Amino acid sequence: MPEAAPTIGVAGLGRLGTAVLDRARRQGLRVVLRASRTGWQADAVPDVLVDASAPAAGEQVRDYCLRHGVALVECVSDLDARQWSALAELAAVVPVVRATNLTVGHYVQSRLVRCVAALPEPVRAPASVWERHPATKAHRPSATAVALGRTWTDGSGAEPSDISSQRSGLPVSEHEVLWTWQAETLALRHSVGSLAAAAAGAVTAVCWAHGRPAGMASMDAVYDDLMGIR
Repeated sequence: MPEAAPTIGVAGLGRLGTAVLDRARRQGLRVVLRASRTGWQADAVPDVLVDASAPAAGEQVRDYCLRHGVALVECVSDLDARQWSALAELAAVVPVVRATNLTVGHYVQSRLVRCVAALPEPVRAPASVWERHPATKAHRPSATAVALGRTWTDGSGAEPSDISSQRSGLPVSEHEVLWTWQAETLALRHSVGSLAAAAAGAVTAVCWAHGRPAGMASMDAVYDDLMGIR
């Protein structure tokens, strides 16, 4: 028999958290916990908790998951080194998905960056990364831009020539990797116009994490597994 759909909890009821709630309901997942600055409301302990809150709430979220043995999809990107270390400790006990970027488009973009990075050095061009978010974005450069730069470095052995940020325009974001040869350029841009894209990825991660053994996984690992890529 197929495994029952997971129950879900959402910490943080801002734009992303609300989008995750809507997506979960559309997919028929039962939401049993909602947590915000005003308090936690729980009908039951969820199978998986999505953290769409803020760094300041991280300790409470991690303590809840540790105390109840709940898998975590961590969507808060601007955590410090101490907080990431605490998540690694939690991953020794429960499944944790580190969701710097939730979208399938970013996953494809990252794979294509790795393809260009694999070119032999004589024909490989320098890479630069650019990202745009609205003025409300809390930090720069974004965690996604940093991750794209790291993907390039891991594959090519070279640092990006630049990682630049822009804070203006419409929601939600744009991320571009640009390569320049002597007489040509290649631009790989991913644009997100609605948080529905991220919410879909969050619910995908919830369903993937449910019933998994303890450990830390990235969204790339989630999509690789779902697509049968080893």
